[in-house]
Amino acid sequence: MYKIYFFIILTIFISCDSMETIVEVDIPPHKPVMVLNGNLNTDTSIYIMLNNSVGAFSNDIPACITDANVLLFENNNFIDSLIIDLENSNYISYWTNKGEDSILMYYYKSNYIPSSGKTYKITASHPDFNMIESSTYIPNDLEIYNFETDTNSNEIVEFNFSFIDDVSTRNYYGIELYASCSKTWGYEEYQFSGNPTMHSNDPSFPGGIPFSGYSFVGESVLFTDALFNGQEKDISLDVFTEEFGLSDCDTIILKFSNYSNETYSYYSSLGSHRDKGELGIFGGEVVPVYTNVTNGLGVLLSVNQQNKFVAGK
Repeated sequence: MYKIYFFIILTIFISCDSMETIVEVDIPPHKPVMVLNGNLNTDTSIYIMLNNSVGAFSNDIPACITDANVLLFENNNFIDSLIIDLENSNYISYWTNKGEDSILMYYYKSNYIPSSGKTYKITASHPDFNMIESSTYIPNDLEIYNFETDTNSNEIVEFNFSFIDDVSTRNYYGIELYASCSKTWGYEEYQFSGNPTMHSNDPSFPGGIPFSGYSFVGESVLFTDALFNGQEKDISLDVFTEEFGLSDCDTIILKFSNYSNETYSYYSSLGSHRDKGELGIFGGEVVPVYTNVTNGLGVLLSVNQQNKFVAGK
């Protein structure tokens, strides 16, 4: 077996006399592991993807693993085997030093629908890799009440709702809106489909200086119950309607998610990685992205999502 060693040549300018020091760094060869990615939801079947890892300085391309043995457990009891679906595929984008590229991926799937309040574990074994496993707990159901939309202003639609936080555990929440709208100006029809920008001054939301009058502005928000543990929580969101009003939309959905600890840890670390990991003239802060896969990489997420449909036109 041949071993390949990579060397990085670092040029460090010591002084104005153009003196430089060359440092050779011996990087050990990368041992590939399996990478598992999946998101369990209480209203869909189970789908996960498997591929191999590649070294950070390698020119190799990750590839989908289609012949692994993948098992599903609920509260440590065997439930089902996940079977590879070779009839349906998806292209997953990734970045290289040459720009954006994509790889063809297939899903392992089970028709079993996971339930709230239970822990799920997925294991994957393959003769070419170490066996991996990953677990996640799906939070309990959460009731939304006092849901209202206020359209008294011609420029703002206000969304209000309440829920009661579970005092027995640390909770992690996410909110986003989805809208499908259309409007005719003159002879032209304009359409919008996606996530409208939300505005809020909720102290539980991440935010900054309210230059625009709001401490939070974004298409989605992730927050915890640190400021209202075990209490009733009232949420208020404003959406500006310069282009499309409530009556122009045939579909508006409020998506309120109760995330697992694993899911919150992943999205939080991913956000920090994107914000702080960018290398600039003074370097960047290395922020590792959360993984809950033992002996491998990737992440198994879970969410209990409530969808509130808002009447449109």
